[in-house]
Amino acid sequence: MRKQDLENVKIISDAMQEIDTLATSLIKRPEDALLICAALMAITRQRYIETLGPSQTSFVFQAVIDSFEFMNALEKEMTEPVTIH
Repeated sequence: MRKQDLENVKIISDAMQEIDTLATSLIKRPEDALLICAALMAITRQRYIETLGPSQTSFVFQAVIDSFEFMNALEKEMTEPVTIH
């Protein structure tokens, strides 16, 4: 793996941990969890649109949908839970 690739993975990993910690801290009641998910989705969508534009963003979200379909099919064959990250 190239040095830049490792640096990018580190940035992603650090951001995921920091965002997850913040998101978890915002959940005060069980029903808050989906509200926080909605907020994260809206922010993610907006960041992609600002960075890639609407057309490319639709490809990114389609890839996410495809990954859910893949994981659902895979989980039917597995005895252990499967995670993407």
